[in-house]
Amino acid sequence: MDTSVSGAIVVGVTGRGRETSALELAAACARREDAPVVLVHAFHHTLPAPPPSVLLSHAEVGEVAEAVVREVAEEFGELTGGEVGFTTVTLAGKASRALVELGHEARLIVVQHHPSHLPGHLFVGSTTHGAAAHSDCPVVSVPSGWKPDGEPGEVVVGVHERGVPHQVLEAGFAWAAETGAPLRVVHGWRLDAGYDDIITSRVASEWREEQKRALAEAVAGFREAHPSVPVVLEVRHQWPAEVLVDCSRTASLVVVGRRGPHGWVGEHLGSVARTVLRAAQSPVMVVPVRPEPDAAQT
Repeated sequence: MDTSVSGAIVVGVTGRGRETSALELAAACARREDAPVVLVHAFHHTLPAPPPSVLLSHAEVGEVAEAVVREVAEEFGELTGGEVGFTTVTLAGKASRALVELGHEARLIVVQHHPSHLPGHLFVGSTTHGAAAHSDCPVVSVPSGWKPDGEPGEVVVGVHERGVPHQVLEAGFAWAAETGAPLRVVHGWRLDAGYDDIITSRVASEWREEQKRALAEAVAGFREAHPSVPVVLEVRHQWPAEVLVDCSRTASLVVVGRRGPHGWVGEHLGSVARTVLRAAQSPVMVVPVRPEPDAAQT
């Protein structure tokens, strides 16, 4: 079995018809970038079943996993008309860990987010959350039922003050340029209830203009590198997660960052990323953020 994923788009799959939206996004990205696709199915050593007599052996579970990934491979071939090259991989273990391990050299990991009322929500949700929290490459979570439109909606990038982190801007500009979409760079801010009304009435207008100037400076280099991308800068007095979820209603992609160590050390998916992954109506890209090379050391 070839498990090479260098530069590939890795897609986590659990069965035919269960990740169709993720497969469609991965196929579109593969066509644009001429990148290979790897369909990955992770399985447990034994399958849960109440009667002990029907528990399967490790070998039998592996056979079931191979059948699952073959069915998904057929689906992917039908979706793409055989025009996108792909390989399949089955691995024993937790799905999120398998995806993260394969993602060390991948271009992108794509998973599908299923609404909470669907069967398998806990498993799929934990896979999405775990991969997004620990991957070395960007992870795109695609809502179940999402379909690409003819005209791409905005790529929405959520940033902190002064337009950081720059890796998130870079990812957003690149996706917008590749898909022909406009770009919206958004900074949402709000203070705790005890302070917001008083302080906002004094500084909101001045703060908005100051932050817009800072955003303009932050995106200047990216605009030069991607002159064909229309850019809108927005500073909104609203909780950041609410801003991004609102924007996801018409966006083709929402891009957020994730800081912290990589690998499996602790938990590093912030509250904004968690909320947007759970509630967004568009695909969400979580970009791992590393310290800037020229960042000041403290």
